[in-house]
Amino acid sequence: MSLGLRLKTLRKSSGLTQQSLAEKVGVSRIYIQALESNRRLPSMKLLQKLAQALGVDAADIVETFKGDRQNRFQIEELWSSGEAVELWYKRKRLSAEEILLVRRLVDAALSDWDEGREERKDS
Repeated sequence: MSLGLRLKTLRKSSGLTQQSLAEKVGVSRIYIQALESNRRLPSMKLLQKLAQALGVDAADIVETFKGDRQNRFQIEELWSSGEAVELWYKRKRLSAEEILLVRRLVDAALSDWDEGREERKDS
């Protein structure tokens, strides 16, 4: 995945808008948009600020599949990439509607899990 797509995925999974991320790191929303569309590359200083604002290491932004992360797969990157990708399960190609249903199921399961974790923490 490209750096821009990775940045966009991390931003969205953190619940941030382009504007809110821009404010956190001290750049314009247009600059964040340019980074996400791969029209610009961040400086090392900005990369560190982005990582801090997103709650990840800088390496998580630029080195998605290096070293011990080679088996890591960010499914949200696949769903948001806009690329023509085929997903298969048990020798069946999933339709666009089936992929959307799987995405909704994963989101619902993770939401339920997060709510359960918060309830256990409050107990």
